[in-house]
Amino acid sequence: MRTLATRRDPFKFAFALVASWTALGAVPGFLDPRGSFLRFHGHLPESPMVLELYRGAWGQTLLFAVGYAFAARDPQRHALLLLLGAIGKTIYTLRLLGTLAAGHAAPLTVIAAVGDTLCVTVIVYWLVTRGALRSLVAGASSVGDPACG
Repeated sequence: MRTLATRRDPFKFAFALVASWTALGAVPGFLDPRGSFLRFHGHLPESPMVLELYRGAWGQTLLFAVGYAFAARDPQRHALLLLLGAIGKTIYTLRLLGTLAAGHAAPLTVIAAVGDTLCVTVIVYWLVTRGALRSLVAGASSVGDPACG
């Protein structure tokens, strides 16, 4: 039986927002990679193959949006997905900031970088304060240990 406090966990709502934010970028990027590339970079790529790779990356991002939606229902169970998502969003944000620093980014790039930074902050805060990060590290250190297996 779920208690009222469990149902109103603010992190569940926050992870639903992370899922929505991620889908907000992934769906248009997957359905219209050309338009999305133009909105993020301010120009089109020289090779059509870049757009296919771009579509694939957005498809993968869409899968993470689905994962975040699952995590919103049961964050403890999906802590590893949250950790991997935070790592991915961090790498993507660094890439966006590099593109911005090189002068090859449109204003949407800044919005995406700020949004993903907020998402990573929420995820990492939850992982640390709920002990999930410690549990993941402890679980990973016991892999291959015959006593655990």
